[in-house]
Amino acid sequence: MVGSELDFKEAFSQDQLSIENINTLKKQVYTTKENHEQLEKNLKTLRSSIKNTNDAEAKENTLILGICLWIAGKQEEAIEILTELKSRKIACYFLGKCHQELKDYEKAIDYFERSKQADTKEFETLIGIAETQRMSGDLQGALKSIEKLSKAYDGEASLHYQWANCLDDLGEDEDALTHYNRALEINPSHPDTLFRLAYDFDLSGEDEKALEYYEKCIDEVPLYTNAVINLGIVYEDNGEYEKAVSCYETVLQSYPNHEIAKLYLKDSRAGINMHYDDDKVKKADIEIEVLNIPISDFELSVRSKNCLERMNIKTLADLTQVSELELLSYKNFGETSLTEITNILNQKGLRLGQAVDEMKHNDIFIDDPGVNEDNLSTPISEMDISKHCKKVVEKMGIQTIGELVSKTETELLEHKGFKQADIDEINDQFDKLGLKLCSGNDNE
Repeated sequence: MVGSELDFKEAFSQDQLSIENINTLKKQVYTTKENHEQLEKNLKTLRSSIKNTNDAEAKENTLILGICLWIAGKQEEAIEILTELKSRKIACYFLGKCHQELKDYEKAIDYFERSKQADTKEFETLIGIAETQRMSGDLQGALKSIEKLSKAYDGEASLHYQWANCLDDLGEDEDALTHYNRALEINPSHPDTLFRLAYDFDLSGEDEKALEYYEKCIDEVPLYTNAVINLGIVYEDNGEYEKAVSCYETVLQSYPNHEIAKLYLKDSRAGINMHYDDDKVKKADIEIEVLNIPISDFELSVRSKNCLERMNIKTLADLTQVSELELLSYKNFGETSLTEITNILNQKGLRLGQAVDEMKHNDIFIDDPGVNEDNLSTPISEMDISKHCKKVVEKMGIQTIGELVSKTETELLEHKGFKQADIDEINDQFDKLGLKLCSGNDNE
């Protein structure tokens, strides 16, 4: 049925009406843009038909309309329609789904309970209850429900997925992985399991495994938007910008107004055109090499050497962090020694106090004099920024806010995986803390 032309009559006929067939129809709707457009046309037709048909037929069309609204992601409107039919078990099931998706978990469980068949135990309804318990934070209640179900439904992939998800949230990683693997044994293309494993591998920094599972996940329908977005981010981290662009374009084909996809697409397209200035990199490496030259490599007078040793100045970099005044104020350090050192620094294109002056010029830290400087020691992991943003910042070896504010936007954007969207996130958070990224001096 998936991938073919929509057949609402078949899915909603009295003989075919079931949760399984409706879920299949939902997958079919999101297979192509044309199918989604056909769903919207059907919604209009159903609304009109309800007004122009007899009571029995109107009620049936009302049920179909409510379910179609759920398929279209219009939960609140679906609730309004389906509430009129809450005496019917199947209407209660989809009312439960709507409330679950709107995070009204108490009502969701209530409707799932009402949707139970008197003569049979409907698995979709029972696992819906367990899933809602998990989503509401009642992990122990969810596990009890799942363990009861496992006696009769051990062969259901979604049972093991929910089981693994509960264990995952409880921090029982090994047991969770056992159930994720069991779900994939039953159904190798189970999309929820593939996405959760991909996400977990992504968080733990296992990029190759995350990539493998994201790629498997995006082959499923309906389009797993979060998986496609995350896959694009992984591609960007690996410098595969063309593949990242393809991911974001795929999302926008189905969801043209998806703001995150539009933003990331812009950044990844910029990444394709980005070129690295090799000369600039080489120059920076040479500067670091020069700054690390030991003072002992130069021919200085014994007095100068002794004074520098006592001041714990060992490299040229150390010299750039002291001023002429500081040197001259030191005991036994005179004009002759100052001239010696100045000449050495000039030969290397450096000067005394250079690092201090650059630090002042960059205006690194405080935007508001009344800011709480304790914020500077806050770990990046505690910042209210996205997972991707934290990941690229930490890949740069930056551990605290204090280290982050010493970077310019240009420095951050030159790092692989950093995007303008990440800069915007950081700036938003820094505004709240009275901080700002280093202004730098692009003209120097």
